[in-house]
Amino acid sequence: MKAIIDSSVLVSAFLTRERASGMLVKAGLDRRFEMYVSDQILAETNRRLRNRPKLSQRYGYTDVEVIHYITDLAAGVTVLTDLPIIEPVCRDPDDDHVIAAALAATADCIVSGDRDLLDLGSHQGIHMLTVREALDALE
Repeated sequence: MKAIIDSSVLVSAFLTRERASGMLVKAGLDRRFEMYVSDQILAETNRRLRNRPKLSQRYGYTDVEVIHYITDLAAGVTVLTDLPIIEPVCRDPDDDHVIAAALAATADCIVSGDRDLLDLGSHQGIHMLTVREALDALE
């Protein structure tokens, strides 16, 4: 399986490592499937985790831990840069970069918790999967 992992999954994996998102990211880092992200997905993950005092207080992490997480991800997966410009696909245009990454990677699927992506179902043969669906596909 070749999959783009969206920032919603990466954020969840960081916050709840022992749950489904964390297990999926660990499987990707362990090379149980080909895990891809884009530099935009990594930047979005970084933004969503940092500078959020309430979130960091609730989950007890620091900006330094976020930086290490992003660095480890970038070193352990394929990071796509220079994504193609695509026609709008998603009802939230801010999510089109995820689809562009999937097209660039010739991915089988996008794994996300974002309803705007999941509600598409598929696009040009790329399936939109929840974390649970992706874990089931790995088994």
